[in-house]
Amino acid sequence: MREAIQRFVPDGTTVLMGAALESLIPFAAGHEIMRQGRRDLTLVGPISDILFDQLMGAGCVRGIIAAWVGNVSAGLGHNYRRAAEEGIPCPIEIQDHSNLSLALALQAGAM
Repeated sequence: MREAIQRFVPDGTTVLMGAALESLIPFAAGHEIMRQGRRDLTLVGPISDILFDQLMGAGCVRGIIAAWVGNVSAGLGHNYRRAAEEGIPCPIEIQDHSNLSLALALQAGAM
């Protein structure tokens, strides 16, 4: 995982994560991104759950393209809210989508 993140996830890139059910969210990849201190990432994902929130708290994120950032049982992500409202740990750009519009955008991009 270390080598894959080092090779394919440079600072400033866009990363699609969580495009499946919650049980398939790539926590190992996300945690390796944090360990390597990646910065200025744009995260894309219809089911972003707590991983996006963790990456924001670690200061890895510049932008979010998502339908939801948080946890089903805990609500809106605390780091997401803090970054959106106060710019802590850094300001983020948010593109809010529905699950459908994001899925259609990803499909269009793949064609």
